[in-house]
This record gives sequence, structure tokens and C-alpha cells, in this order.
Amino acid sequence: MELSSLFSGLDGAWIDDVILWSVVAVAGIAGLAVVVNALDVFFDAG
Repeated sequence: MELSSLFSGLDGAWIDDVILWSVVAVAGIAGLAVVVNALDVFFDAG
């Protein structure tokens, strides 16, 4: 199996969706962590 055939198999529209949803998932998890941390600080201060 050649590398060119491997990369041509990865060169599809679905790989863009996978990358997009991976970025969205990471951003969502990071945002959730920020919100939880902010609420923790808020409740500790109160």
C-alpha cells in the first residue's frame, strides 16, 4: 500500500467533519471547565 493511496483515502469531505467536530468537542469541554471553575470560585467566595 502506497502512501499516496492512503492520503487520497483521507482526502474526503468526511475528514473535514471529523476535524470540525473534534475542535467543537475540545472547545466545549474547555468552556465547561472554565464555567465549573468560575462557579467554584464564586461559591467559595460566598
